[in-house]
Amino acid sequence: MKSSVHRLSAFPLNLILLPGEEIPLRIFEPRYKQLITECIEDKTTFGIPYTNDKGITEIGSEVEVVKLVGKNSNEDMVISIRGKSLNKTIDFFPVLPDKLYGGTVSEPLASDFTTTNPQIAVKVKTLKLNLSNELGTFIVSDSINMLDIARTLMLKSEEKYKLLTLSNKFDKEQFIINQLRFVELIRLQETKLENNFSLN
Repeated sequence: MKSSVHRLSAFPLNLILLPGEEIPLRIFEPRYKQLITECIEDKTTFGIPYTNDKGITEIGSEVEVVKLVGKNSNEDMVISIRGKSLNKTIDFFPVLPDKLYGGTVSEPLASDFTTTNPQIAVKVKTLKLNLSNELGTFIVSDSINMLDIARTLMLKSEEKYKLLTLSNKFDKEQFIINQLRFVELIRLQETKLENNFSLN
């Protein structure tokens, strides 16, 4: 049986990228210029161990370089990266042999984020959340992936960390319901402001 434990080059950041999320990233430190150059040349992924005020956490994202957006005369880069998977960091090495950058020993994050909670399904449809580029708000099965909702709501990394570290499904569902309620409240306030503006 093939081991699920794997090694990743590491770029620790205060950032969690969920699968499918894409953002730009500026690279200016020599060690990470080396890492990204190798990833582009070898078409390999790298890991982003999530850091907070306590240091490197057990949660990490595996990401891929989508494209090199630009490079200046100092070889500083702007790249576009996309989340591929979520990992649990087992061990972290600040510097790898013969490299400027570090690495991790990681394994896939073993947690179930699917839900059949009807309250969540109703709110997703009511808010018309675009969970899929192909399907939009259309739900093809009884279950919904809460990570798709988290991605669509564009949660902050600290909010994603809280969701990813909740230990049971009920707590995860309640977290997502609270996030959906917050979006619902914001939209109601925006509608009230628009109506008040049009009446004046």
